[in-house]
Amino acid sequence: MEINGKLGEITVGDNVKTRIMGVINLSPTSFFKGSIKQSKREIECQLLKMSEANADFIDIGTISSAPAFLYNQQEELSSQKEIERLSKFFSVYNEMGLKIEISVDTQSSKTADYALSHGATIINDISGFKSDIELPRVIADHDASAVVMGCKENPGDVFLIPDIINELDRSIELGLKEGITSFKIVIDPGLGGWVSQREESHDFMIIKHLDKFRTLKHCILIGISRKSFIGKILAISSEQNVPPEKRLWGSLAATAIAVLNGAHIVRTHDVQATKDTCIIAKYLKELNKK
Repeated sequence: MEINGKLGEITVGDNVKTRIMGVINLSPTSFFKGSIKQSKREIECQLLKMSEANADFIDIGTISSAPAFLYNQQEELSSQKEIERLSKFFSVYNEMGLKIEISVDTQSSKTADYALSHGATIINDISGFKSDIELPRVIADHDASAVVMGCKENPGDVFLIPDIINELDRSIELGLKEGITSFKIVIDPGLGGWVSQREESHDFMIIKHLDKFRTLKHCILIGISRKSFIGKILAISSEQNVPPEKRLWGSLAATAIAVLNGAHIVRTHDVQATKDTCIIAKYLKELNKK
């Protein structure tokens, strides 16, 4: 069974290269400080850097979703705050005249409507349409694309593969019911330490068995980049805490395996390094078919 889809105007799926989604965070509380870009100059430089590295998409984070129990900070969800930050971003983006597909990471229908009215073509909802019941309708009204993450009630609160598949199936149905085009829905299993009950083994089992998510017949996005489960495994060998700033190489190793096991899109803070990793992994995957 061949799986294909579209994010914005870009084809994703089995028979095209692994697509790269770069991350720019506008929130000062994002867990990886190197991804935070707030001034006009910082946003310009990061957009140019990702454009030159040929990122397929750029995902804009306006409110940090980093779990408080891991990073000792939490930002209150506010569509007003999200829109204020997006206003600055789109002002810079449009002034530069770039043609990169823009995704906005939000759980708010108000924020999504603003973003899709100002140049975004993708909404990345880590609640999988469980937070704001109006969100899928807004996406459908704009004929936009969506990424839905595994979620029952709160982002990342499911971490066993059968449970994640069930919740992603629910999210897909919520989107289809409101009129989102089926091939414009991409699934994200939701890697990372979202809730305290999760263990790093849960995330690595998801990567190992990523092919199981193909039963949903939608393209698969994974977000591994510099997350806590990478740091925890690296800490076993180094016997010390490994912060996000030192998780790149571990992230790339896990990314290569995820691509071999079926990831179609990789969300990352490090576009060029991740792109090179995906090229090699995809090449090996194609060799395995011969």
